[in-house]
Amino acid sequence: MAGAVAGCQSHQVASPSAASAAAESAPSAEATKKQRFDQFVRRFQSAIGNAAMDANSDGLTGEVRLVVQIDRSNAVVSCDTHATGLFSANPRLAELSKAACWSAVFPPVPPERLDQDGLKVVAPLIFLSMNERQRLSMQGRYQQSAQARYFAERTLMKSPPYSMGVVTFEYLADKQGKVQECVVNLERHLDRLDAFKYDNALQARLTEQCKHLDLAQMPGFEVDASGVARGTVFFNYSPWMGGGLRGSQAQ
Repeated sequence: MAGAVAGCQSHQVASPSAASAAAESAPSAEATKKQRFDQFVRRFQSAIGNAAMDANSDGLTGEVRLVVQIDRSNAVVSCDTHATGLFSANPRLAELSKAACWSAVFPPVPPERLDQDGLKVVAPLIFLSMNERQRLSMQGRYQQSAQARYFAERTLMKSPPYSMGVVTFEYLADKQGKVQECVVNLERHLDRLDAFKYDNALQARLTEQCKHLDLAQMPGFEVDASGVARGTVFFNYSPWMGGGLRGSQAQ
């Protein structure tokens, strides 16, 4: 809420020496801007790094330079990659990295860093080989990523929304993969709290789409001893998740 921080004021009068000490300890405007941008970089790196790592279930190795164009409304309008000199070009790795970029939700760029075209972010992504123990520890994340992709391609990627958030599908299906029940929840994304819009129509549409999915084709589909499949799938959504077709219209 804008202006809320101005509601609490102190009536204590500081001595000149105390005021001077406070002024000296307070960060400068440039230091504050640098701190804000450094925080953006850390959160951006975490978002794209996790998305790319979770999607790399085939253990691809190499390095790409991801170039992300963000417009003045903080919408992703372009995700591109370039090979680097450390490894030979790998088309599959480039495609994986671009898909991870389009599926990620990034924090807003500090306003002072935006020019008339927004901001171009260049992020090196390095994919190293993992030993068997490391790969085994990642299996749960790989499966969640694959299932999220399965749901996304059949629901929100067909018609991306104009808001941002996290969608969760809780399903109950029979052994043939036919959905018996599906509960859909929409929640805010921690990096873009203000971009969330609760949408009853979207929730109803996603619930209906979920009920018509063939989950027998979903990666990792399995039933319990009673022949019933229960599961939860969640993923980020944004106006650009379909590959940027509507990214420029994000609010």
